[in-house]
Formats: sequence, structure tokens, C-alpha cells
Amino acid sequence: MMVRQLEEELRLRMRGPSVEMQQQMEVLYNENEHLTREIAILRDTIKELELRIETQKQTLQARDESIKKLLEMLQNKGMGKEEERIMFQQMQSMAQKQVLKNFLS
Repeated sequence: MMVRQLEEELRLRMRGPSVEMQQQMEVLYNENEHLTREIAILRDTIKELELRIETQKQTLQARDESIKKLLEMLQNKGMGKEEERIMFQQMQSMAQKQVLKNFLS
């Protein structure tokens, strides 16, 4: 019997929804619109961040290749191990500074 009463009440409300119910529906509709816009903004932000990360990866790969080539050149010139280590540390430091600078910009 309870189910029939609820169904009847639902039918009555659907025919002529009260002002309160209409207001609640409008609030829900507005909130849904707001959330939909917010989701779109967040998706765009994620895409932008993914692009920046990919760019940073490519930059790091290019830097790694450059460092490897420089090390090979240094080894071919016969520099000592200590000089190589110092040069490598300097190159790493410069690369890290550049990556940090690119990331912050």
C-alpha cells in the first residue's frame, strides 16, 4: 500500500510542482552548469600540464644527449678524470638550473 501512496504523491507533484520544488530544481541546474564549466577548465589545465611535462622530458633528453656528447669529446681529448668530473658537475648544475627555470616560467 505504501508504494501506491508514494506513486500517487509523485504523480501529483509531477503535474504541478510546487514553487519550492521548482526553486530546488533551479538551484540544482545552476550547480550542475557550474560544475560542468569547472570540469572543462580542469580538463584544459590537465592537457596543458601534460604538454608542459612532455616538453620538459624532451628538453631533458636533449640535455642528456648533449652532456654525453660533451663527455665523449672530453674523453677523446684526454682530459683527466678529475677534470671530467668537475666539468660533468658543472654541466649537470647548469642543466638543473635551466630545467627549474623552464618549470617555473
